[in-house]
Amino acid sequence: MGIKEMEARARADLQGKSGRDDSQKWVRWLRWRPPVWLRVLVMAVAAAGIVASAQWTVDAYRESVTYRQAGDCTAERGARTGSCVGLEEARVVDKTELQDCTGSGSSSSRSCTTKHRLRIDEGRRIEWLDVSGDTYDAAYRGSRADVQIWQGAVVGITVRGHTQTFPSPSENSMHLGTAAVWLLLGLTLWAGLGGLPGTLLQPVSIGWALFTGPVMLLCDYALLGATTGKWLLTAALTAAIIGGTAVAHRHEAAKGRREGPDKPS
Repeated sequence: MGIKEMEARARADLQGKSGRDDSQKWVRWLRWRPPVWLRVLVMAVAAAGIVASAQWTVDAYRESVTYRQAGDCTAERGARTGSCVGLEEARVVDKTELQDCTGSGSSSSRSCTTKHRLRIDEGRRIEWLDVSGDTYDAAYRGSRADVQIWQGAVVGITVRGHTQTFPSPSENSMHLGTAAVWLLLGLTLWAGLGGLPGTLLQPVSIGWALFTGPVMLLCDYALLGATTGKWLLTAALTAAIIGGTAVAHRHEAAKGRREGPDKPS
């Protein structure tokens, strides 16, 4: 065996040993059990976050109800103070389509959706708005747009007979607050049940995180109302996440039984 071959084999042995050491460190970290004081601290911080996020959600809900009950402004002062929904005349100054794709490789493995955007000049500001395909097709550069304003944010637009509505800032805040409560609740349960880092990668933890979307939607629908179609779509999404999590959990448990208690899962 030549010197070069011996050096190559030595380097390969060193790389293999380094890889095994890194793998062992990763497994030890996944199985590391935090001390009780650290778990209690995490639970206390998460609980405080839950309280703050819940209050945030309640305040945003009240503001959302105020918005939905607000009438159109009859005076300029009402639009400035945000006590009613203002109506302003604007112009479409530009329009564009954007492709949002997921996946890579061949076209068969890629999924793309088209986003339609209008650039609106409201006089005081110019901003891009995401609109539906019908509103996009109806608009052209220079066409008039009647814009609804609530507390400085655009909540609706009408272009050549096509009306598009947008969630108010308070509704978006309510969604974020609900998501924060759900995720912090999961963090509290995780710390209380052991706080092992490896459990964050298990199907139940991943399913909990994925369930954030349905929780936001169900909370929104229960508080502000929704059509039957939205309820059914959210119910289908909820069932898919729960079913997928259950199947993945059973598969992980069966894999753990086959590998035995001493092997990393």
